[in-house]
Amino acid sequence: MGVFIDSNSLENLKKYKYSAEDHSLISKYVLKHFWSRFVLLFPMWLAPNLVTLIGFFFVLVNVFTVHYYDPSLNASAPSWAYLTYALGLFLYQTFDACDGGQARRTGQSGPLGELFDHCVDAINTSLGVYIFASASNLGYGWCLVLAQFATLCNFYMSTWEEYNTGTLYLSAFSGPVEGILIVVFLFILVSFTGPQIFHTSFANIIGVNTGISYLNMITPIQVYLVFGVVALGFNIRSACVNVLKSRRTRGLPTRGALSGLIPFFAFYVSVFTWVYVCPAVLTQYGFPFLLIVGLSNAFMVGRIILAHLTKTDFPYFHFVTLLPSVCILLHFLGIAIHGSIASFTFASVYMSLGVCTVTYGFFVMEIINEITTYLDIWCLTIKHPKDVTKQE
Repeated sequence: MGVFIDSNSLENLKKYKYSAEDHSLISKYVLKHFWSRFVLLFPMWLAPNLVTLIGFFFVLVNVFTVHYYDPSLNASAPSWAYLTYALGLFLYQTFDACDGGQARRTGQSGPLGELFDHCVDAINTSLGVYIFASASNLGYGWCLVLAQFATLCNFYMSTWEEYNTGTLYLSAFSGPVEGILIVVFLFILVSFTGPQIFHTSFANIIGVNTGISYLNMITPIQVYLVFGVVALGFNIRSACVNVLKSRRTRGLPTRGALSGLIPFFAFYVSVFTWVYVCPAVLTQYGFPFLLIVGLSNAFMVGRIILAHLTKTDFPYFHFVTLLPSVCILLHFLGIAIHGSIASFTFASVYMSLGVCTVTYGFFVMEIINEITTYLDIWCLTIKHPKDVTKQE
């Protein structure tokens, strides 16, 4: 019996069957043709999970670039840096889309691939927010917090939806396809204009005065954030409709499914409260804060997708989601004892980061060990190569 998978649930891994619906027109008519050719560049000995990991490496390069040139998220980087952000993100999308094709080519399709892909994507969501925040000069403020909330909420909803329906749905406009392409375009645009374009009013950009003061003050970043809120609302509604429809069709109660949203929103209530009562956690420890929230969410969605693959009960409790509440208590404890919160804030932030990193790292390593041992496979290399001669 493993830590995260009990022995009775392991056998369900062999019943795994991937199910997805992609309604994106760009995927159907453009990208899928590109991906089907691009995957042929990979050698047959290259494991699908390694394809996923290489794609994630491009994002990490972008993160290090941001950290070097613009750690405060409000400065300008060299123009070539924004082009590398665009290239890195596009390559990440490409490799992420091709890992499934590589799995089918090499005969390595299975539950570990989906789980590994989700675990990597869960980390990339927060890192992507960090990179975009630099390119748009968001700085460490509430806009950044809300941008991460919207991104993680979309990812959580998608995972919750897949658990309850058994199918991964990508709408006509989805983050992994159209959302990424829009951000790639914006990175290219910023390489020519600089990040200040996001905070310049449209009236100044196009040189037209509408005569209406508030219209003259609208900036691209405001439009982008509003667009993000609308897209989030649409995706939440779409996920809920799909889940309720699926459960009603199967004669299952709907109330229990909706309760699966409670852990995420309860977690974010504590996150918002933490930032509100202790703004220093964002202004002085912004990057660690993003990682704490991102890793906590990654642990939540990782356990949900694992429950989906092993056909076990939905996981409602995740102890890492209590960390913001613990930090709030430490904040007030610091005020009560010393009248100063500086040392308590530093300790609480890095304590939380350490706990989240170790917890998520242990989770990923443990489930990889449990699944590879049970299925007699390897994670980053191919243990049982596909017998091409039999096909011939």
